[in-house]
Amino acid sequence: MKNWTTTRRFTAAMTLICAALTGAATAAEVYERQYTGPVIDVHLHAFSVELTGLGGTWTNPLTGKTYVGATTAAEQRAETYERLRKYNVVKAITSGSTAVEWFEADPDRILVGGMIGLGPTSVEGFRQQYEAGKLHAIGEMGSYYSGVRADDPTVLPFFELAEALGIPAGYHILPGGGPGSLYQGGLMANIRAANANPMQIEPVLIAHPDLKIYMMHAGWPYLEDVKALMYAHPQLYVEVSAINWLLPRAEFHDFLHGLVRAGQIKRILYGSDQMGWAQTIDDGFEAIDSAPFLDDSQKADIFHNNAARLLAPD
Repeated sequence: MKNWTTTRRFTAAMTLICAALTGAATAAEVYERQYTGPVIDVHLHAFSVELTGLGGTWTNPLTGKTYVGATTAAEQRAETYERLRKYNVVKAITSGSTAVEWFEADPDRILVGGMIGLGPTSVEGFRQQYEAGKLHAIGEMGSYYSGVRADDPTVLPFFELAEALGIPAGYHILPGGGPGSLYQGGLMANIRAANANPMQIEPVLIAHPDLKIYMMHAGWPYLEDVKALMYAHPQLYVEVSAINWLLPRAEFHDFLHGLVRAGQIKRILYGSDQMGWAQTIDDGFEAIDSAPFLDDSQKADIFHNNAARLLAPD
C-alpha cells in the first residue's frame, strides 16, 4: 500500500509539472506584435461585389484556416480599413473596381494601381487617368489569369507606359487563387503552373532597365530563379503578399529566409492581397513580424523603407 501511495503521489506531481510546462510553452507560442512603425502595402484591393465574389467562406487546405468574406463592398472596405489603422498602414497601392473611390476619400493613404487582365483596359486610358492625378502605379498586372505571360506583346506596352511615367509596375505571377483554383472555372480557368516561372520577366527587365518593377508574390516557389533574377537585375523588387497567409508558416519563412540569406533584404516588399477576406491582413502581417531571422531594421525595410524608396520620385 505504501509503495502504491508513493507512486500515486509521484505520478500526480509529475502530471502537475507537465501541465505547467505545457502551459508555459503554449503561452510562449502566443504571438506578440513586435513592429509598430509605418507600413506601406503594395498590394491591396478595393473590389465591388460583382468582381471579387464577396461573402464567400473559404478554408485554406494548406493551413486549415477558415476566412469569412465580407458580404458587401462597404463591409470589405470597413474591415480593410480597420486593419489599415491597426497596422499603421500609411500608403497602400490599391487596385480594383472601386480603387479610385477609395483614393478620392483618402488621398493621403491610397495610391491607385491600374489593373490589367481582369477587365477592359488600355494604355491610353491609363495615361489619361495618370494625367488626371488618379493613377500612381500599374498593377495588379493580372494577365497571368488569362494565360498570358509577362513577355507577351499585348502586355509590353503597359510596362513601357510605366517606365515612361516613372511609376511602379506590379506584375502578378502564381499563386492566383487558392490551391486548385483553376478547376473552379471562370476567372481562374486559364491559370497554369507552367506559366508561373519568374524567368519570363527577364526580357522585360532587359528591355526596360529604368522601369520600377516589382514581382507580386515574390515568384514563389521558384526561389533559386528569383535569387538569380534579383542578382542580375538590381531594379527588380519582389513583394510577398498572399504567400504570407496562403502558405504554411514554415514554408513561407523558408522562402523569405532564402531571399534574406541571398542579401536581398533591401528589395523585399510587404503586401496583403486581402481580396474579400480582411482577416488575411492579420495573418500576413504576423507571418513577417514573427519571423525569427529578421531583426528590427530588416522588418522596417520590408514593411516600409523598401517601398518608400521604390515610390520615391526620380
